[in-house]
Amino acid sequence: MSLVQQALEGTDSTIFVGSLSLLLAITAVIIVWPDATATQLATVNAYVVSNFSWLFLWLVFLSFVFLLYVLLGPWGNIKLGDPDEEPAFSYLGYLVMIFTAGLSSGGLEYWGPVEPLVHYQTAPPFVGSSSGGWAGMVSALQYAIFHYGTSAWAGYVVFGIAVSYFAYRKDMPFRPAVILAPFVGTDNVDGWLGKAVDTLAVVVSVSGITISFGLGVDQFFAGLSYNWGVQVGALGEVLFILLITGLFLLSVTAGIQEGIQRFANLNVVLLLVLMSAALVFGPLSFLLNLGTQALRGYVTDFVGMSLYFTPEASGWFGSWTVFFWAWWLTFAPMVGVFMARISRGRTLRQLVFAGILGSFALTVPWYVATGGSALWLQTTGQADLLAVYSDVGLAGVSFALFDQLLPFADLFSAILLGLVLSFLITTLDSATFSSSMIANKGEPSPSTLNRITWGLVLGFLTIAPTLAGGISVLRSFTVLAGIPAAILCLIALVGMVVQLERHAPVLLSESKYTDTDIASSVRRKLPDRVAENQPTDD
Repeated sequence: MSLVQQALEGTDSTIFVGSLSLLLAITAVIIVWPDATATQLATVNAYVVSNFSWLFLWLVFLSFVFLLYVLLGPWGNIKLGDPDEEPAFSYLGYLVMIFTAGLSSGGLEYWGPVEPLVHYQTAPPFVGSSSGGWAGMVSALQYAIFHYGTSAWAGYVVFGIAVSYFAYRKDMPFRPAVILAPFVGTDNVDGWLGKAVDTLAVVVSVSGITISFGLGVDQFFAGLSYNWGVQVGALGEVLFILLITGLFLLSVTAGIQEGIQRFANLNVVLLLVLMSAALVFGPLSFLLNLGTQALRGYVTDFVGMSLYFTPEASGWFGSWTVFFWAWWLTFAPMVGVFMARISRGRTLRQLVFAGILGSFALTVPWYVATGGSALWLQTTGQADLLAVYSDVGLAGVSFALFDQLLPFADLFSAILLGLVLSFLITTLDSATFSSSMIANKGEPSPSTLNRITWGLVLGFLTIAPTLAGGISVLRSFTVLAGIPAAILCLIALVGMVVQLERHAPVLLSESKYTDTDIASSVRRKLPDRVAENQPTDD
């Protein structure tokens, strides 16, 4: 048997060929007609933002409400697996893998220091036209936290619940197509509709991952240029992507526990080192005050920020809230499949807690430490980070921040480079693992060769637009790809409400007991000596 045959062994040819063909077609269009594609996508983006922002806003908000109910309500007790089944990973390891699988896609180290600065310079429409001063800093940090807060994870966890429930409770494969089961039954998801869902899930997820990969590469080279004056051309970027792919191959051969989990642990360690350094060497009292007020605003304005939109500021929403929601949703099928894969033995409550609150507990301190410090340096005149943003771009601000804020700037910049590198490897590893499971008919342990095949595909899909200067075009494509991703997430959300209500009726249940039945039940549970002294009807 050839290597190709081994790699494709067990693969659903319809899903593999269909998704790969669509991805290659999108890439080819970007490479051949980058300018024309950019122009057309800009027009389509403007139309989507103007006419479908409500879809993204309501979907993300309702997904969060659903997850909050699962976290606090009786559905959270549902076990993913047999009643006495032990989890495969410790809860700390579980938290770390979920956190890094999601944020390796979202680029926490990329946006953390710069987004509050941009919102300080141009106040978000919900806040109003005023900017500057203490109130401007609070609202800027508040909105940055909002974009990476609990709502951002909602799509991930909804998909994670859907796939894990049907995998562990109904013995179904790890496929996005299981979101159809509440509507068509568990025996009817293998047809053309199920394959179409799986194919679409791979296409939108890989599109989002490719953008993240490209942005990570951009940040890495921005750091080399800013700190050490190292300039590389397209060939250097290609070689770097090949290096990441090679390191990924070492991780993929080690499996989840020795591969993904080790890099996930490394991500968190490096993140904590940089965050702690920013808190220790930065203006701690200022950061604690600013972070407290930003969190207060986040809580009190949560519903308003979640559902606010104005046509006059559609350009802002298309660049920020709608863009972020579309970007996060494109990852949802893939990250949800990965969450499900490592959730055996957990309850739905534990899954939601890890995906929503556990991740939020790490995201907020990072934004306060880095974004808050960036605001402090800018407003006190100690550094003009907005000038770096204008001259170098988003990718260079984080390196400028650590250079101006911390001693031993080269050391901490090198740690940041290591964090970017580690996040990129985690991105490729978790993405290829999920893609392989989907294309392999939901097989929980796809072959190493199958995962390597998808890793090479992702590497190529990143290299090609990089050579064509098309990463910005792919970013523009995100909002468009977010429409089918939102539809998939909506199906998953509605389907799980229906399925969980069937499993444990709560929302539409009616009491089966009369007042007399309840009184009798209470009386039976009382000690005999108490029950004997209860008054009788006589």
